[in-house]
Amino acid sequence: MGKSTYQFDRWNPRAKSSWAWRVFKKHNIEFQRMYTSFDTGRKYTYKNLGENGALKNDEIEKHFKFERPWESKNFSDIEDWTVAFNELENWVNLNALVAILSNLETYIATIIPLALESDIGTLYGVPHRIDGIEILKHGKDKPFDFDDIVTSCTKGTWGSRISAYERAFGRVPRYLKNHVSELDVMRNLRNNVAHAFGREIEAARVSGNVKTLPIERLSRNRLLKYQAMVWKVTKSIDAHLHNFHIGEYQAVLFYHNLYPSLNHTVHPSMRAVELRKKIGQFGIESQGKEFCKGLVAYYESI
Repeated sequence: MGKSTYQFDRWNPRAKSSWAWRVFKKHNIEFQRMYTSFDTGRKYTYKNLGENGALKNDEIEKHFKFERPWESKNFSDIEDWTVAFNELENWVNLNALVAILSNLETYIATIIPLALESDIGTLYGVPHRIDGIEILKHGKDKPFDFDDIVTSCTKGTWGSRISAYERAFGRVPRYLKNHVSELDVMRNLRNNVAHAFGREIEAARVSGNVKTLPIERLSRNRLLKYQAMVWKVTKSIDAHLHNFHIGEYQAVLFYHNLYPSLNHTVHPSMRAVELRKKIGQFGIESQGKEFCKGLVAYYESI
């Protein structure tokens, strides 16, 4: 493979996605592994029950062994166990949705302050006019506080979140805007699971009601549909913020943090060599010599 001649361009990222997206993707893969293991285990269990000739009215101990005697008393027969297992599948689906949306909100809470820190001028309608790394380099410690904006983009209805996003960045990815109603359905369902044991929140908190309410239902197909939608929402946000507001900020930020440990008496090209050696440690693919020389020259000139 020939040497890379790719040149550093502050606002034009070489990578196709942000590092925050790559973390989101890893968490998504982690979820898929766990969920697939449950689903294949469910199918295997039912397959074995069928092959062993299990009947609906069989006693539960005929097909399952229990570590504690009282556990078998929860089920009158195999049919009753099947009802409970199907409820477990629904419960797994509901809590999987909680995890999926938590992953989305964690990503948003990471990518938005990163984009604003990189391109602070966008808050004033002048994107790419103020490089946030210059503020970090010459300004006071912890110069940025975007907590209010992040909260507005991660709390409340999705309509209010999108409005806050648009106020910060001037526009909203089309896919995100087009799926606000579905995102709100997911948000309400997630809240019912997280705050009311899977029941509708207001109804579950009526005083004097000693009966348990029906648990929300979420099928496997609908869960996977929601997961795919969240994936595309996240990808649309990343394509917007990474390409238009972050650029190569994360690479420059890495050099900013590395710079105090480097030898400042040698030629900048030597520091570029050190950058090239170390930049892969932060999760970004290795960079060519020309890219690192350009990054060092850019940072040290501001």
